[in-house]
Amino acid sequence: MEIQAALDVADETDSFLQITDVIYDKEADSGFEALTDAEKTVFCIDMLLKEMENGGFVQFIHHEAGAYAEETLEALERIKAKGTHAVLERFLDLFDGEKIPRDEDERVEMFDQIESEHADEIAELDDRFYDVGENLVGLTLLFVSKNLKEFR
Repeated sequence: MEIQAALDVADETDSFLQITDVIYDKEADSGFEALTDAEKTVFCIDMLLKEMENGGFVQFIHHEAGAYAEETLEALERIKAKGTHAVLERFLDLFDGEKIPRDEDERVEMFDQIESEHADEIAELDDRFYDVGENLVGLTLLFVSKNLKEFR
């Protein structure tokens, strides 16, 4: 199995990248909804990491990752990333209970209004995300190893 082989790679980052490659291929072929909950977890954590690294919550919400904001919150809960979960939950609270649109244009328009009122708070949440210091890659790999049967 490809996922097991990836878990056996000594370097944590390489292991994670190999696993995400398998999942991204499946998502590209069959779509997000075809992924198992465990696969969605890895997919969402990876997208969160990439977007936060490239520009924080603005980048996250402006790109595909933002379409899966609620699923990303659930993914953080599944991997037991309590600190990061709290930061993302606070960020999502800025949407005042509104469902975050899957459509990119609608999502960006909604967020732009929020950002105009909460720019300082969003910047602070970016800082808190980085300050939490949770090893999301390590937590995700542990989750994968414990849920191996859910990866097909």
